[in-house]
Formats: sequence, structure tokens, C-alpha cells
Amino acid sequence: MGRLGSLMLKGTGVLVLAFIALSVIATIVGILFSVVATIVSLLVTVAVLGLLVLGAVGLFSMLRDGSSDSSTGTYEYESADRTHDPKSQLQERYVAGELSEAEFERELDRVLESDDGRGTGGRTRTEPDRSRTRDFDRTNR
Repeated sequence: MGRLGSLMLKGTGVLVLAFIALSVIATIVGILFSVVATIVSLLVTVAVLGLLVLGAVGLFSMLRDGSSDSSTGTYEYESADRTHDPKSQLQERYVAGELSEAEFERELDRVLESDDGRGTGGRTRTEPDRSRTRDFDRTNR
């Protein structure tokens, strides 16, 4: 029985050693899965927080734009657009009541006769037309 006992002891030792080796391998694989899961969880969390921040910024921007005076933004856009098309600018000023019919015709003639096509001498809507005011004052005296 000595030989059989020694063989059983060796077999038991090999089984215990195999069990320990498999436990170590399983622990290492478990740690790797935990690290990968943590990284994936972190990336998903950052992506969700980023989307929430973008949504909050977009909502704040929409609310801010909605509460601002929309006529100011429209005026700036129209003002920039009008400087490129003096005839349209004159028509809109006439329709808005800023020009009388005679003033409109006089300004339109000036625009059509100008060589550079601007007709207002580079003035924008925000700058007053001093020559038109002087002409208007002279005709109404």
C-alpha cells in the first residue's frame, strides 16, 4: 500500500495544484473583465453626460433666442442685405413710410444713374441721408 498511498498523494497534489492554477487564471480573467466593464461604463457615462450638456446648451440657446427682441435680429439681417441691393432698400423704405413718393423717385433715379450701382454713396440704413433731408427741407419751405 505504500506505493498506492504515494500515488494517491501525488494525484491529490496535482489536483490541488491544478485547482490553484485555474483559480489564479479565473481571477486574472475576472479582473480583466472588470477593467473592460469599468472602461465601457465610464465611456457610456461620459457620452450620456455630454449629450445632456449639449441638450441643456441647445435648450438654453433656444430659450434665450426666443426671449430676445426678434425685430433687432431681423433688422440687422435686412440691413446687411439691403446694402447689396439699393433698389430693394428704397422700395422697403417707401413701403415703410420713410420716403414720400417724390423722395422715392428722386432716390431711385440717383441709384439708377450711379456708376457703381450703390447709389447711396456707401451709406447703410442706420446712417441718415443728410442730402435727402436737406432737399426735403428746401422743398417744404
